[in-house]
Amino acid sequence: MLSEQNYIKILSYFDKRLWDGKISDTNWQYYGLVLDWYFDNSVLGAEYLDIADFFDQNGGLRIVEDQYLVDQFSGLPNNKWLHVVQNILNILKFSSINKEQSNNVIEIITKVLLRDNVKVRNPEAGDILLVPDDILDYGSYCNIVRIREGVLRKELKPHFQNDEKLQKRMRYEFENMQKLEGCPQILNVYEYDLDSHSYSMEQGDINLYKYLEEEFGLSFQDKLKIILDILNGMAFAHEKEIIHRDLHLGNILKIKNDFVICDFGLSKDLSIERSMKSSMTEKNNHLFVDPAAGTDFTKLDLKSDIYSIGKIIDYILTLDSEDPNHMFKTVVERCMARDKSLRYDSVKEIIKDVDFVINSVNKEENRQHAVSNILNAKYNTQVHEYVMAMVEADKISKFLVEHRLSSFGNLILNFGVIYQTRILQSISQTFVNATGYGGWSNYDIFANIAYHLCITSKDVEVKQLARSILEECAGIRYSAKDLLERLPD
Repeated sequence: MLSEQNYIKILSYFDKRLWDGKISDTNWQYYGLVLDWYFDNSVLGAEYLDIADFFDQNGGLRIVEDQYLVDQFSGLPNNKWLHVVQNILNILKFSSINKEQSNNVIEIITKVLLRDNVKVRNPEAGDILLVPDDILDYGSYCNIVRIREGVLRKELKPHFQNDEKLQKRMRYEFENMQKLEGCPQILNVYEYDLDSHSYSMEQGDINLYKYLEEEFGLSFQDKLKIILDILNGMAFAHEKEIIHRDLHLGNILKIKNDFVICDFGLSKDLSIERSMKSSMTEKNNHLFVDPAAGTDFTKLDLKSDIYSIGKIIDYILTLDSEDPNHMFKTVVERCMARDKSLRYDSVKEIIKDVDFVINSVNKEENRQHAVSNILNAKYNTQVHEYVMAMVEADKISKFLVEHRLSSFGNLILNFGVIYQTRILQSISQTFVNATGYGGWSNYDIFANIAYHLCITSKDVEVKQLARSILEECAGIRYSAKDLLERLPD
């Protein structure tokens, strides 16, 4: 919105450039505005009676030549300010007088207007148009304009202001978003203005489509954050019985580090009956819209939102990748199943499966780290828990054979004595079966482990368990018998 301070500055600037000496029809010399001279030497002079007629027809304004612009127009209501400035700029643009100076004035005023987020549309052919509040975006029936830093207004376009159906739609959208108040993943809305059929809302930094276009090399964790924000926002909306029906990358905004869902213009409250629900609106064939709906708007339902969610997840994870596969492929396929009955029944079910996949991957990564540390005889909490889990499941002997860990005795000594005892007890009960039919050389693995503990452990029970294992191996393998004979009596 043009500030009063800058408005007065602009009028004063015009006065300096357009106040000059004049000569009346009776050759009387005086000072006044020479704007009428510019007007008379422009194409506008052929369309209007005179400059007074031009100002009257464009903003209902009255102009006189013997007063400064500041004195004439500074007291006008703020909704007239841009009309005044726009009229003067257009006279300068279309006048043949002092073209270079006029173009310079237009350029300077444009920069001042931009400070207050007033957009100046100056086409090569046609009138200069000043757009209040800087229209940041627009849709088929509404504009998004800036009120102040961080706050925007969604309003009907001027030629739709009297459309009762669209008035109702704007109000309905606002009411549905109000019901979602308090969810961090839903855009905040503030006040509804009945006179202008508009409402104010918080401003996003960038929509998801543009963000993904501009950000290269997003990590998996970055992408996962986006996906989880969308899922949590839609889960909240569905829990409140609000379905979106128009979910796509343009309706997801980044605000600082979070991603929030906006534009519930096609939303429906499942808990109440509304006349809007029966309307059939042809929609563009959008990448993220449920194809099962075709062009019938009424067929878009909760499971259509599920479809859109799956499409968005797939888009995020396959962007800039030659591989169409990813860890959530099964989740996506279920979201987008052609048969709606096979799709998820709720977003909460999607979240549950996403968590399951993530945990499974994390478990596999933890397993790999633990195994790597065990193979390198590195003891830590992760190794401790992994080894004891195998002991509880009677799988420790099989693991030792699989990795041929003859040196496992070194790692065992890092465990507390109680845990050493439990490990050896498990090995004692399972090592024979773990060697496998004909796997005689596998006995050497357990013989070496047992021998090392026999000669290095200071605990009596541990030494006894280790000796018992070695004795059993010695009955099968000569190499184990040699180790047994080396033990002191």
